[in-house]
Amino acid sequence: MAEAPVFPSASSYRLSTQDATFIYGESQSGPLHIGNIGLFEGRLDFNALLGHFEERMHLVPRYRQRPIEVPLNLAHAMMEDDPEYSLDNHVHLHQLPDAMSEGDALAEMMRIYEKPLDFKHPLWELHTFHNLEGNRTALLWKVHHCLVDGVSGVELLKVMYDFRAEPADIAQPPEPWVPARPSSLIRRFGEAVRDRIDGAVKSTINAAVEAVEAPGWAVERARQLGVAARLMTELATRRIVATPWNSTPVTQERIMAWTSQPFADFRAIRSVFGGSVNDVVLAILTEGAARYLQHHGYAVDGQQLRIGCPVNVRHKEERTSLGNRVSMMFPSSPAAPMDIVERLKLISEETERIKAAGLAQAVESLLQLGDAIPPSVIGPVARAATTMIDAAGRLTKWMDWKPRPDGFGLPALGVNFIATNVPGVQVPQYVNGHVCLDMVPLVPIGATLGYGVAILSYYRNLYFGMMAEPRLMPDVALMKAFVDDAFAELKRRCVGDSAEKARQELALKSA
Repeated sequence: MAEAPVFPSASSYRLSTQDATFIYGESQSGPLHIGNIGLFEGRLDFNALLGHFEERMHLVPRYRQRPIEVPLNLAHAMMEDDPEYSLDNHVHLHQLPDAMSEGDALAEMMRIYEKPLDFKHPLWELHTFHNLEGNRTALLWKVHHCLVDGVSGVELLKVMYDFRAEPADIAQPPEPWVPARPSSLIRRFGEAVRDRIDGAVKSTINAAVEAVEAPGWAVERARQLGVAARLMTELATRRIVATPWNSTPVTQERIMAWTSQPFADFRAIRSVFGGSVNDVVLAILTEGAARYLQHHGYAVDGQQLRIGCPVNVRHKEERTSLGNRVSMMFPSSPAAPMDIVERLKLISEETERIKAAGLAQAVESLLQLGDAIPPSVIGPVARAATTMIDAAGRLTKWMDWKPRPDGFGLPALGVNFIATNVPGVQVPQYVNGHVCLDMVPLVPIGATLGYGVAILSYYRNLYFGMMAEPRLMPDVALMKAFVDDAFAELKRRCVGDSAEKARQELALKSA
């Protein structure tokens, strides 16, 4: 029997503040689940698929747990075993019409993906789509962000998928799983009070010990919080370029497009022009957005695009831990189209400046302050905010309001879109002997962020999943085309510079 990694959890556990934030921030128009679309070779037998996942469920206990609210929201929600858990409630089959194009199939998948998950059950779903053109099967995952971030989501797929077409058997537990008894209202209330007191006592003791044993760290932390406060003030007050996808709160509707490029090409571009693979990614995304805005007549000269980029802050020993362990950085780039190599150099300089200033660490310190805010305050405030955002989205949809370059829109503050780059596996993965040909990541959008991009490396390629709200960006395929063009241009320049460098070196040797 093969030994598979296990993601342990007790029969119940309390969500961290960062994990719980994705529950508080959820709304009907902005559901906060992440996921991916795996495009598999051939037709996956649905009954065999159920068996494949059933034998792995004991390796991921939280896939059998549901969120349980605490009375008066005195503490964050508990995750407890679902007494009504059944794999049939989470794995679903859809038969696509014969000869349906991939574009129409993606539209059908988005109608499934855009719906919020049911909080009465474990917060994940897997949808199987048969009859995809090219004799393929699509597996669409939906997993709530309170359970995983991009990195831990990849770790889960390492358990749920195989690395060989004919894998060894998965070792099974000696006894069948039986859900733990649900906690009572009184018990949840009592544990919430106890945890709040314990948390306050521990924070006080840790602060006192830190002040005595590591006063330098206390000073550094205060510095980081000051840096983070200035950064948040800048995000809230400094205008960025006005875009159609930031002009109003979104509705629940979603469309998407995807593209992929060889990972080796990104490495080659990095080696010729410098920077990192992520810098190359940001360069082509911002250049694509700049060309899109210019194409639609938006004022871009002298304006800036600002991107929200999640940053993994896991330590090595936390590599297989689930939940969320992320900070953020906010690089800016000119909103007008420009020479793609010059844009890459500007992006590289910007990200280096952010790293040198420790801005991601500063944001992480600021996020940790959230632990001190009582959940009884966070919950009502978040619900009021999401209710207003949903109402605004419904109103603009009812009015059939659509953005125009010369039309009224919300002030452009904060970030223009999220771009999250997640390292995946560089070897093929399988389900029931069928290889996954392509793996397209999916990112949530909401509030006034009507466009977002998830980037995932898989099997020697880098995949871009571009999510949009159709009223604000009905032509997301055009955005994809501009991004593809920017990458092709950068690749051509890379090849040309490499050839010129080789000619120069040959001439020096011959001299």
